[in-house]
Amino acid sequence: MKQYIKFCIRFTVTVLLVLYLLKKIDFSHVLSSFVLINPLAFFFASFLYIISSYISTLRWKIFLPYQELSISKLFSLYLIGAFFNNFLPGIIGGDILKIFMIKEKTGTKQALASVFMERYIGLSALLLIGFIFFCVFYTKLPQQMLIWTVPVSFAGFIGGSIFFLLLGKIKFFKELKDYVLSFSKKQIIKAFILSIFVQFIVIISVYIIFIGLHQSISFFELAIFMPIIILISMLPISVSGVGVREWCFILFFGNSSGYANVVAVSFLWFISQVFASLIGGIEYLRLKNFLNIKKE
Repeated sequence: MKQYIKFCIRFTVTVLLVLYLLKKIDFSHVLSSFVLINPLAFFFASFLYIISSYISTLRWKIFLPYQELSISKLFSLYLIGAFFNNFLPGIIGGDILKIFMIKEKTGTKQALASVFMERYIGLSALLLIGFIFFCVFYTKLPQQMLIWTVPVSFAGFIGGSIFFLLLGKIKFFKELKDYVLSFSKKQIIKAFILSIFVQFIVIISVYIIFIGLHQSISFFELAIFMPIIILISMLPISVSGVGVREWCFILFFGNSSGYANVVAVSFLWFISQVFASLIGGIEYLRLKNFLNIKKE
């Protein structure tokens, strides 16, 4: 029941954000962009989402050395998680579902640790990319307060990591921390390298949507600000980040590309991901018996 209440709150926030968005921009321009976008750009962005999901699966597999959990099966589970994140957000979390589907083979804590590490390493790579590009291209950035969200977020991530280590004194977190720290440096480095590829693919997919709408955007600006947009969109504020993500696009890119244009890019990027994640729905129907797998 509590889960549905949370979903209703997030749905209400989403509706309010979108309604306020409708007052600020010409939404007919956004809708026309859905027709005007180059179809090749849209489908290529969807294809890149699938590629990034596959590489993320390889990263996940690093923390799951179980023969029963092959890369192909984990890839299916990853797509299923993406499907539930996009189509049933706030009701059944994709990551929670992935944990549930593998816990009988790995144990709950190992399943939780693997998903946590897969996400944590990915987020660390994302924020590091943004921070490095911020440092290199700082003099070319518009000198406004918003640009400082990049180093602040990076510092906050480091602080959060230290806080997690301190939570290790609590029994549950101690066991989770022990699992996390049990992974070797080689595993973590390999996962981090894969994460760099994943995050650049994500940034490139947004860049392609801009090009598909015949909008010019600096790639290094995307590399700097997309990590912050993705981070904010991940917060459990709205349904699938809708509304929050669009306002972030306005804040970071609206002055240079126009409010309606960047909102169109944001929506089309999200729709390209939703379209690609339909494969996860098909995989769920094909593999739903995997939910009943028992530990041998």
